[in-house]
Amino acid sequence: MTNRAPQHKLAAILGSAGSVLGIFAGAVQATIGSQIPDWTGAKAAPVPLGLLTIGLSVLAGWAATAQQSPRLSVWSRAGCAVALIGPGLLCLSTVGRLWYPSALLLVAAGALCIDSWPETVRAFANDWLRVLLTALGGFEILMAAGSAPLLMVVGIAGGIALILAAWLRTTSNGVLVGLLVVGTIPFAALGWYAIVPVVLAGLALIVAIPVLRTPAASR
Repeated sequence: MTNRAPQHKLAAILGSAGSVLGIFAGAVQATIGSQIPDWTGAKAAPVPLGLLTIGLSVLAGWAATAQQSPRLSVWSRAGCAVALIGPGLLCLSTVGRLWYPSALLLVAAGALCIDSWPETVRAFANDWLRVLLTALGGFEILMAAGSAPLLMVVGIAGGIALILAAWLRTTSNGVLVGLLVVGTIPFAALGWYAIVPVVLAGLALIVAIPVLRTPAASR
């Protein structure tokens, strides 16, 4: 088997650097973002967007440090890749130009997390409904990123709830239903005028039906 340790070490280094720069960019957005709009994207809510950026940067940093472990499964590597690439792309909409260095570093680190692309593609194909529900949760977070503070908080919490509903394999149906309600109804109710949150909620509920029908022990 090919020794991937140098690749994983590089992923950890690049991801950690991107995380540190991202935390700095988020702090700048939260404190003086309104004073340098050309660099921070001229956002209407710089403080919550800055805090969101910091949180996503910390998540990316955790995924980067996890690359040091040689025992990560295909799914774990894929999850780390998403935790790096997701914030790397998402925060382009929260911080503006300040995020460019972090975006490059995190996306590169995420690509280096994957040991075998064919195995990763097969794993995604075998669990595509959960991947789709995860993507819908990510879309909800993305839509909420530039919204008013209340809608942003609700959207981020809802997106996280959908992602948890996709991957909590041993939990009860009652918990899954609760997560799905949190992930769909509040965001759709607050953003109904934009139509897209309502459509997203409907899609998430449809996608979740097969997951709910699967016994907890088999998920």
